[in-house]
Amino acid sequence: MGPIAILTAAILATAASLCAVGKPQLERRVTIAALAMLSLAALHLVILLATQDTSYVIVVDHTRPGLDVARRIMGLWGGSAGSLLLFSLIVGWTLVAAPLERPLAGVRPVIVAILAWSTTLAVEPFERLDNPAIAGSGLSPILEHWAMLIHPPLLYLGLALALVPGAVTPDRRARWSTASIAVLTTALALGGGWAYVELGWGGWWAWDPVENAALIPWLLLVAGFHVTPTHAIARWSSLLVWPAVFGGTAMTRTSLQTSVHAFANSESLGWALWPLTLVVSLAAALHGIRGQRTSPTGPRLAAPLLVPIIVLLSSAFVVALGTYRPFVPGDATEGSFYARFLFPVAVVGLIGLGVGPRIGRTSTTMLSSQAILGLLLGIGSGALAGWSSWWQLVLAGALVAALIPTLANGIHPIGRTLAHVGMVLVLAGALGGTASTTQTFSLAIDSGELIDGHTIVNRGVELTADNPPVVTSTIEIDGNTVTPSLAVYPERRLRLPEVATLRRLHEDVQIILRSADDDGSVTITVNVEPLTQLVWFGSTLIVLSMIVQTRSVHSDRFSRRDRRSSLTVADDAGAGASASTTAGVEGSSESGASSA
Repeated sequence: MGPIAILTAAILATAASLCAVGKPQLERRVTIAALAMLSLAALHLVILLATQDTSYVIVVDHTRPGLDVARRIMGLWGGSAGSLLLFSLIVGWTLVAAPLERPLAGVRPVIVAILAWSTTLAVEPFERLDNPAIAGSGLSPILEHWAMLIHPPLLYLGLALALVPGAVTPDRRARWSTASIAVLTTALALGGGWAYVELGWGGWWAWDPVENAALIPWLLLVAGFHVTPTHAIARWSSLLVWPAVFGGTAMTRTSLQTSVHAFANSESLGWALWPLTLVVSLAAALHGIRGQRTSPTGPRLAAPLLVPIIVLLSSAFVVALGTYRPFVPGDATEGSFYARFLFPVAVVGLIGLGVGPRIGRTSTTMLSSQAILGLLLGIGSGALAGWSSWWQLVLAGALVAALIPTLANGIHPIGRTLAHVGMVLVLAGALGGTASTTQTFSLAIDSGELIDGHTIVNRGVELTADNPPVVTSTIEIDGNTVTPSLAVYPERRLRLPEVATLRRLHEDVQIILRSADDDGSVTITVNVEPLTQLVWFGSTLIVLSMIVQTRSVHSDRFSRRDRRSSLTVADDAGAGASASTTAGVEGSSESGASSA
C-alpha cells in the first residue's frame, strides 16, 4: 500500500502542477489529494515501525527490541527515507493551509511533486528484505533521547511556517512571522539542549549544518520583523527564506555536509533536490519583483533601526557562507570561521540592541552614561570571572551595555523588551561557553580531585542487567550526588555515556563516565560550563515575546476592524439622518403646497 500511495501522490502532484497555470482551484484540490496519499503512506510506515515488522529495511535500521512505541515511531524521522516523507507532508499541508499569493501558490504542487518523486525513486522508504531479520539494530542511541521525539518534527514545522510570511499579503505577514519565529526558536533550543546533555562534548552548538539550515531562515525572519510588514525589507527578507529552506534541505540530505543527524548522510538523493531549490528561488524572485511594482518600498529607515537589520542579514550571510562551504575547494568550515566573522557583528548588534530603540526617547547623555556604565561593568565582571582574552572582555562589556539601557527604561513594549533581553541572555550563555574547561582523569573509589574549585569524589559503580546493560557511577560534586552512566549496545558494538549535570544559574558541572573497573575506580570527564543555563532562559523569553506580539497583532486587527465597523455605523447613521431630514423637508413642502 505504501509504495503505491507515494507513487500516486507523485502523479497527482505532477497533475496539480499542470493545473496551476490556469485552474488554481483545481490545483489546490488535486494537491490536497496528493498530500492525502502521502499521509496514507506515512501512516503505513508508522504502523510498520510500531509493530516492528522486520521484513522492512527502515524497521531493521531504526528500531530494536526493548524500545517503547514512541521511540519506535521516531524511526520515521531517524533516517533519510522517513524524514524526507515527513518533511514533505509538513511543508505540503502548511502551504495548502496558508493563504498564499501567486506565483508562490502555484509552486506549491511543484514542491510536493519533486519531494514525492524523490522519496519514491531515491530513498525508497518501503524497501523490503529478501528474508526478514530476527531483530532490528535500532536508531543511533544518541537519537533515542526524549528531545528527539519533538525536535525534528518541530523543526520541520518551523521551516514550513517560515515559508509563509513571504507568500502572503502584508497584513498577514506579521502574524505568520511571529508563529514561525516562535516554533523555530523552540526547535533550535530543543536541539541545542539535546546536544548539550546527550553528546557530552561540553557545548550546545557546533555549527552543525542541519541546525545552520534552520538558523538562516530564523535570522532572515527576525530581520524582517524589525520593520513594518509592508516595507520592502520585510518582503525581501521573508522571500529569501524560500531558497534558504530548500537549499538547506538539499545541502543536508545529499552528503555534501556530514552531521550527527542520521538523515544527513544519504548519498542516494544525489542532486535530486537542487532543481527544487532553483524553482522556488525563481518563483520567490518573481513574487518579489511583482510586489516591488505594486507596493511602495516604505519610508526611509532611521540609522538606529537599520543597525539590527544589517546585523541580522550579515549574520545570515556569514552562516550561509560557512554552511555552503563544500562548494568551495579547501578544508571544511571550522567553528573558528563563524566566531571570527560573527564577533564584530555581535558586538555592534548588542550595543545597537540596547541603545537603538531608546534614541529619541531618552537623552543622549543618559543613553551614553548607561552604555558606558554597562561596558565597564561587563568588562570588570569578565575580569573577575577569570576571562583573560580581550575578545571575551569586549563581548562581556557589550552584553551588559545592551542590557542596562534595555532594563533602565522599563519594559514597555513588553514584547520587544522580552525579545531583546532574551537575545542578550542567549549571547551571554554563548560567551560563557568560550570560558568552559574540560578535564579527563581517573579516580579510585572514595578518592577525590579538585577541578576549577569543585571537589569531585568517586563513590563507586553499579552494573544493572537492563537492555541495554548499564554501568552507573555515583559521583559527588561539592557534596551533591550525580549518577553518570555508560550504556552498552552489543548489536552496534557501541558504548554510550549518559551525561550527568549539576545545574546552577551561573555554572554547570557535567560528568561523563568514560570507563569503570571491577575495583570501583572510574575514568571521567568533567566539563565546567559557565552561564549555559542563560541560553535556555533566553530562548524561553524569545518564544514568550513572540506569543505576546502575536496577541498584539490580533488585538490590532480586531481594533482596526472595530474602528472600521464604528465608522460604517456612523456613516450609516449619518446617511439615515440625512435621508430623514430630506424626507421631512420634502413633506413640509408638499404640505405647504396643498395648503396653498
